[in-house]
Amino acid sequence: MGFADRYIAEDEALVLATRRHWTEMIEEFLLLALVWVVAGAAAWALPLGEDWGRTAGYVVLGLAVVASVWVWLVPLLRWRAEIYILTTKRIYLRKGFLTKSGHSIPLARVNDVAFRATLWQRIMRYGTLDVQSASEHGMLRLKRVPDPEGFKMRIDQAAAAEQSRFQQGPGPV
Repeated sequence: MGFADRYIAEDEALVLATRRHWTEMIEEFLLLALVWVVAGAAAWALPLGEDWGRTAGYVVLGLAVVASVWVWLVPLLRWRAEIYILTTKRIYLRKGFLTKSGHSIPLARVNDVAFRATLWQRIMRYGTLDVQSASEHGMLRLKRVPDPEGFKMRIDQAAAAEQSRFQQGPGPV
């Protein structure tokens, strides 16, 4: 996964990287369609033969473009900037396109992984994962994860492998 490679340290390997489920953007798409339907209706109702009508048409078009950026482009950039990464050593949440933030939990400290999916979420194949750790921050919640059961299984496998490696100590020198 090319978008996750830059967040991986040299001593770890990528297990899984994903973004929130695409259904995150349905509401924004519907708002975008509504903006352009309203803009089209407003432009159609304007008398374009008069000078003020043409100017008003440009104003309507400009407002529709600004509203499109606000209701579609900004949420799309937020969606693209939030990634969930599972490596052989940690689970990592990174988000933000202007102001960045991240939260990672070493797999050796993972205590419990739980997933939750309603009937609709099961039909659409996404859900929420809660990763609990023995650390100060305690919980990492991953929302709208595609295939939450599969992601949970991979976290469990990677955590078990890392915890057993951690308990065995360093290998022969």
